[in-house]
Amino acid sequence: MNVAGDAPEEARVTFTGFFHDSGRQLTRLAYLLVGNLGDAEDVTQDVLEELYRRWADVRPDTAMAYARTAVVNRSRSLLRRRAVARRFAPRLAPPEQAGPAPIEDGWLWELVQTLPRRQREVVVLRYWCDLGEVEIARVLSVSAGTVKSSAHRAHARLAAALEEHNSTVTEDQKGAR
Repeated sequence: MNVAGDAPEEARVTFTGFFHDSGRQLTRLAYLLVGNLGDAEDVTQDVLEELYRRWADVRPDTAMAYARTAVVNRSRSLLRRRAVARRFAPRLAPPEQAGPAPIEDGWLWELVQTLPRRQREVVVLRYWCDLGEVEIARVLSVSAGTVKSSAHRAHARLAAALEEHNSTVTEDQKGAR
């Protein structure tokens, strides 16, 4: 990204610092939401480019919240476009393989990917970005109650799958003896 535009020197330095401090974190957030590193990098680049153009209007203390919200919204748009393409485009090739799972248990990561969009966003923002309910509500433009109920439903779904996985593993271990 070229940060040497017409912006005043202090804005360039402030944005450059923000870019270096937050770019990787925003890319990881996008990756956790879209499941593909290339798409995540594109989402992040678009957000940072837009943020740079509007940097004079953005307060540095709210820049990260603004960027997170933009990443979530652009990720939603990308996922919607993917869903439409899958529905209407002929199957020419197998789907792209996502990068390595960001957590050790790949099966759990796959399960998180199957959660409904809002539940997946809440889980990623809560447990990866370590945001509280109020911050998540702001990023997703929903009420704190919606965040709570989405987190509860996601937790119940993941807990049931974990219990099922553990019982399958235990039965497999018994059968191997």
